[in-house]
Amino acid sequence: MSGNIPGPSKALEIQVPCIVFLVVMPAFVAIRLWSRIKSKTGLGWDDWSILTSCIFAVNVMVFMLASCAYGFGQHIANLTEKNRIMTLKLFFVSQAFYKLTLNMTKISILMLYLRIFIQSWFRIICFVLLAIIASYMLAAFFASVFQCTPVARAWDKTISGSCIDITTNWYANAGFSISTDIIILALPMYPIYHSKMVINRKIALMGVFALGAFVAVTSIIRMQTLDASSTSSDTTYDLASSVWTIVEENMAIICACLPMMWAPLTRLLPCIFPSSHRGTDTGSSSDFRGSRRNTTSHSRTNWNQLRANHGGESSISLDPISVFPVRTSEDSTGNILPHRRGEEGMYHDGKGIIKVPAYQRSSP
Repeated sequence: MSGNIPGPSKALEIQVPCIVFLVVMPAFVAIRLWSRIKSKTGLGWDDWSILTSCIFAVNVMVFMLASCAYGFGQHIANLTEKNRIMTLKLFFVSQAFYKLTLNMTKISILMLYLRIFIQSWFRIICFVLLAIIASYMLAAFFASVFQCTPVARAWDKTISGSCIDITTNWYANAGFSISTDIIILALPMYPIYHSKMVINRKIALMGVFALGAFVAVTSIIRMQTLDASSTSSDTTYDLASSVWTIVEENMAIICACLPMMWAPLTRLLPCIFPSSHRGTDTGSSSDFRGSRRNTTSHSRTNWNQLRANHGGESSISLDPISVFPVRTSEDSTGNILPHRRGEEGMYHDGKGIIKVPAYQRSSP
C-alpha cells in the first residue's frame, strides 16, 4: 500500500539528460559514420562497435524514461506495489545494458587504435586489453542479470532468496572502468608524440584523444555516489548514481567519436586542426600525404613510384633517411605515424588495408 511521504518528484533529473543525450549522442555517432562513408574508407569494426554501443545506450535511456512513468524519481513508499515492481524491474534492465554500453565503447576505441597505429608493441597491448575488457563485459553483464537468486528478487525483495553484495559489485565495476579509462587514454600519447606530424597537429590530435579524460572524471564522480545509492532504502528517489550513469555512458560514446571528426574540424577550424593534405617541412620529417613540396627530385621519384605501386594514394611518409609506407587512410584523424624500419607498413586503398614492406631510400 502506498504512503504519503512529502517531497517533489525528481523524475526531471533523469528525463532531461536522457532526452538531451537521445538527440546529441546519436548525432555524433551519425556524423562519425557519415565521415567514414564519405571518405570512402568504409566502416570498420570500431564503427560497428560504437554503433552497437549507441544502441545499448539508447536502451538504457529508454528504460530509464519508462521507469519515470511508473514512479522513478518519487519516494518508493508513495508508489503502489505494481508501480514499485515495474520501476525497479526497468531500472534492473537498464543497469544490465549499462555494463554492455560502457565496455563496448572501450572496445570500439581500442579497435580504432588498431586501425590507426601499426607499432607491434602497441597492437599487442591493444589486443590484450580487448581480451580483458570483452571478458569483463560478459562477466559484468551476467553478474548484473543474475545478481539475485531467483532473478526476480532483484526488483521484488518480498521474494525469498539471496543476492550478491551490490555495493561491492558496483565499486568493482567502477574501479575497473576508471582504471581502463586511464590506460586507454594514455595509450596513444607516446606514438602520437613520436609521430612524423608537425607540432600543431600533434597537439591537436593529442588534445582530441585527451578529451577522454572527461569520461574518467565522470566515472570518479559517479563512484562517489555509489554507496548512498546501493544502500538506500529509497532506491527510486536517490537518483545521483543514475544521473551520472547516463552522463558517463553518453560522454564516453561522444568522446570515442571525436577522433573521427578530424575531417569536419579541418573544414570548420583549419587554423587549429590543419588539413592532412597540407605539405609541411619539419626538417627531420615531413607530412607528404597531399603535397610534394620541399623534397628532392629523387625522393619525389621514389614517392611517385610508391604511389604507382599502391594504387595512387598518397599514404607515404618521407624523411631524409628512409621512405616508409605508413597507415594513413583518408578518414578521421589523418595520422602519419611512423613504424620501425623492417616492420610492415599498412596501406589503405580506400577499400581495405594492405600490408606493404618498409622501403629504404637509396642515396641520390
